Amino acid sequence: MTKQSVLIIILPVLLLGGCQSVPNLQKLTEVLPANCFLPEESVSQFLEDQHIYITADTATRKQMLNATKATPERLANLLSTPGNDQASLEKSLSLFNQLPLLPNESCTADRYLYLRLRQTQAHLTVIEELRSVTARLDIAKATIETQQQQIDALTQIEQAITRQREEP
Repeated sequence: MTKQSVLIIILPVLLLGGCQSVPNLQKLTEVLPANCFLPEESVSQFLEDQHIYITADTATRKQMLNATKATPERLANLLSTPGNDQASLEKSLSLFNQLPLLPNESCTADRYLYLRLRQTQAHLTVIEELRSVTARLDIAKATIETQQQQIDALTQIEQAITRQREEP
């Protein structure tokens, strides 16, 4: 075979091969593992921490909080536990916001903490709404008290007028 005949055979193959579509890069990126902030095994640690924390006494809780200070994700998880005070919830929210979480389906631990973040935000919103409702209730009670005093004063005046009319 001569050089020309090889080129005649190879050239159409190269030209036709260049016309093929490139695989969908979006599908390839979905298949590749994500760069998760936390390993998947962290979820079991979070759940175990939380279970121990919920069932522990105050002294043990303080020890757990001190022991997890070096790991902000574990500390945030414990501070966001239902039943904690507002200051703890706000501190956990601050810690959650510092974590570079990747809350997609392939990053289970990141997603778990992201959902804890959202739950804590909702919990703090409920606390604020409860404070607002309590304040309005206190105002309503004060208004009722004032109006009851006014009604009592008017009743006394009415009784005094009625007695005066009945006297000769």
